[in-house]
Amino acid sequence: MAEPKSDIAGSILPVTKQQAMIMLESVYLWMDLGKFDHARELANGAAALMPKTKQVQFALGTIEFNQQKYDKALQAFRAAQRLDPKSGLARAHCGEALVFMGKTGEALKELQAARELEDDGGVAEFAFRLTLFAGISDVERALKEPNEKKRSERFDSALKAFQLAAKFEPKAPEPRIRIGEVNVLLGKNAEAKTELDAATKLGPSDEEKAMIEKLLEVAGGKVKDAPKKR
Repeated sequence: MAEPKSDIAGSILPVTKQQAMIMLESVYLWMDLGKFDHARELANGAAALMPKTKQVQFALGTIEFNQQKYDKALQAFRAAQRLDPKSGLARAHCGEALVFMGKTGEALKELQAARELEDDGGVAEFAFRLTLFAGISDVERALKEPNEKKRSERFDSALKAFQLAAKFEPKAPEPRIRIGEVNVLLGKNAEAKTELDAATKLGPSDEEKAMIEKLLEVAGGKVKDAPKKR
C-alpha cells in the first residue's frame, strides 16, 4: 500500500495544508494569550515536521521578536529568507530585527532589498515605515549620547534612513520633515529650510504642518530648541 503523499513539500510526515494552517494558527493563538513557551514548543514541533516551510520560521521569529530576543528573531527570519530568497517579507522582517538591535546600516540594506523584491502589497509600506522608525530611533539615541563622535554618527545614520525613506516614497512629506529636523538639530538651518519647504509642497497633514512651522521657527532663531515630539 502506497504511503499517503504530503501536501507540504519537504515535510517529514504527511501533512495537509489544512493541518499546517491549524498548527500555525495555534502558534499565533498562544502568542496572543501571552503563552510564549507553548507557542515556541508548538512552532519548534512544526519546524521539525516541516523544515522547508518559511511560514514556520516567520512564526518562530515573531515569538522571539515579541520577547525582545532580536538576535534569535533575526536567525529565524534569515532561515525564512534562505527558504525563499525572493521573499521581500523575509528581508523586511530581517530589517525589523536589525533596527531593534540598533544596527541601522545593516537594516537599511535589508529594507532596500525588501522594497526591490516586494512580494506582496504590504511589504512596501512595511519597509517604508520601518525605515522611518530606524531614523527616528537613531535621532533619539543621538540626543541621549554623551560622546560627540558617537552622537554625530547616530545623526548621520538617521539622515541616511530618512533619505532612503524619501527615496521609497518621494511624495510623502514625513521623510523630508525628518531630514529637516536632523539638520535643525545639527545647526544646519539653511539645509533644514530647503527640506521643510519641499515637505510643505507635498501636502502635509495638519500635524505635519505644525511640526514644519515649529522647526522653521527654530531654524529662524525664534525659539531655542527643536520640538521633542517624535
